[in-house]
Amino acid sequence: MKTAILPALSVLAFFTGSSSAFWGQLRLDYSCPGEGCFTTLNIKDYNTGSTYTCGAVVPSFCTYEGRCPVYCQETSPGGYNWNAQFWQTSDGCDNMDFEGAFGGAGHGYCCGGAPCDIGA
Repeated sequence: MKTAILPALSVLAFFTGSSSAFWGQLRLDYSCPGEGCFTTLNIKDYNTGSTYTCGAVVPSFCTYEGRCPVYCQETSPGGYNWNAQFWQTSDGCDNMDFEGAFGGAGHGYCCGGAPCDIGA
């Protein structure tokens, strides 16, 4: 009987112990440094403390039909850069497809306005 319980517990631990490949904060910073204003997409990885800037985006343009490709560059030491797609949905959610970054994190989203916690 004991030998049947151990494999079952191992399987249970595998499924309950798995976590998101990415957990962090998505931030949209609005600035007007001179001529014109823009919104910059920034990401912070809670697991490592790493920070990334993903460039200027136009959130109203980045709808599900018109995802905005972004290139995220690490602003903290480390030099990890990655491609992603960003878009907002009509229900007020910010979405990100990590395109293979962070161990294949996939799609993450957060709702209610940025800054917000995002997991994938």
